[in-house]
Amino acid sequence: MTRILIADPNLSTRNAMTLLLSRRLGLSDIAEAGDAETLIRVLVDCPPDILLLDWQLYGAPAPETCRLLQKSYPAMKIILLSVDAEDRQIAHEAGATFIHKGASPGDVLAVLEPLSKNKKDHRDAF
Repeated sequence: MTRILIADPNLSTRNAMTLLLSRRLGLSDIAEAGDAETLIRVLVDCPPDILLLDWQLYGAPAPETCRLLQKSYPAMKIILLSVDAEDRQIAHEAGATFIHKGASPGDVLAVLEPLSKNKKDHRDAF
């Protein structure tokens, strides 16, 4: 089963993403982190298959965090979430998939569904 970790400081965003993933993709192994400290603790305890990392997670610059996590968890797929569409290129340079926080649920699912089924790593961004 695919394990997901949603790391976002906004509780409403985490709840919405959890609801979307559980109802539309049938995923149930979903953890949440609201800050960098909790993110690290969850990663050490039980690393996920997919990390949804908010660009503005407190205490963690996203591109640098992404690069460090890829070295420690090379099998983990990282998706950077941002409200700024211009962050797309930086996310790709950091080796992550990008999802714009303004994307429709269908667009978000189009990126996450293939990843959750362990298919090849898509870098499509919405």
